[in-house]
Amino acid sequence: MSARSVRVERAGLQSLVVDRGRFGLRDQGVGWCGAMDARSFAAANALAGNDATAAAIEVVLGDVSVTFDCDARFALTGADCDAQLDDAPLAAWRSQSARAGSRIVLRRPRAWMRTYLAIEGGIDVPVVLGSRTTDLLAAMGGLDGRALRNGDCLLLGGPVAAPAIAEISPPRATFELRTIAGELAARLWQRTWTVGHQSNRMGYRLQGPAQPHEFGALRSHAVFPGFIQVPPSGEPIVLMADAQTTGGYPLAGVVVDEDIWMLAQAPLGASVRFVEAT
Repeated sequence: MSARSVRVERAGLQSLVVDRGRFGLRDQGVGWCGAMDARSFAAANALAGNDATAAAIEVVLGDVSVTFDCDARFALTGADCDAQLDDAPLAAWRSQSARAGSRIVLRRPRAWMRTYLAIEGGIDVPVVLGSRTTDLLAAMGGLDGRALRNGDCLLLGGPVAAPAIAEISPPRATFELRTIAGELAARLWQRTWTVGHQSNRMGYRLQGPAQPHEFGALRSHAVFPGFIQVPPSGEPIVLMADAQTTGGYPLAGVVVDEDIWMLAQAPLGASVRFVEAT
C-alpha cells in the first residue's frame, strides 16, 4: 500500500506549509504567520473535508506540480492557476478526488497571487509551538522551517470520515480595504496606492501620493497583522501574516480582519484604496 503522502516535483517561486497560525504567543515575541489569505485557506480545508486547523500548501504565483502517492480528496482555492490534473482541466473552489500517481500542475495565475492546495488529512509536519505553519524568519515550523523544494515528500494525516463541502463560490476582490482610523488616518483617504516590489509576508509596502513626515522619539508598541504603519517616507506599510510583534512607526489605522485577504492576493503593482470603517 502506498504511503499517504504527496511529492513536490516543482516548488515554484515560494511554496509553504501553512495553517491558521501560531496564536497566543505574541507577548513572547512569536509571530502568528499562517496563511496570508485566511479566507481561501479555510475554504480549501472545508472542500477537502478537513478540520479548520489542518495544514495545507500555500503557493505564490503558481508554477508548481505535485504528485499523489495515495488516493485522496483535495481542493484548490485562491488564485486561478489554470490548473490541470493528469493533463485535464481542474476546477478550483470545488471538492476533487485524485488517484495514487495523479499529478496536479499549477501554472502562472491569471490574477491574484496565492493558491491554496488542501489535501484530505492535512499536511502532517511536526507541531512547533502549537502550529504546523512555516515561520521563514525564525526558520521553524512547516517542513524544516523553510520553503518547499523540488523533490520534497510531504506526509498526510489519516483519511477523513467527515463529508466535504462540494463547492464554494469564490469571493470578489475589490482591493478596497475597510480601515479603522488611527492617528495619521487622514494620509490614507481619497488616495490610490500601489503595491510596491518590497512587499512580502511580513508587510506590504505601498507607493503613492505620500507626505513625508518627521517625528521625535517614539516608543515601540505592540503591533498586529492589519496595522498600517507610516515610516518617515510617508508611504504606508500594512503588516501581514509574518508581522513582527512590536514596532515604533506611527499608526495610520488598522485594516479590518475580513479584508486582509484581499491585500494578500493583490499582485505587485496592483492599485488599492483604504475606505473608512465605522
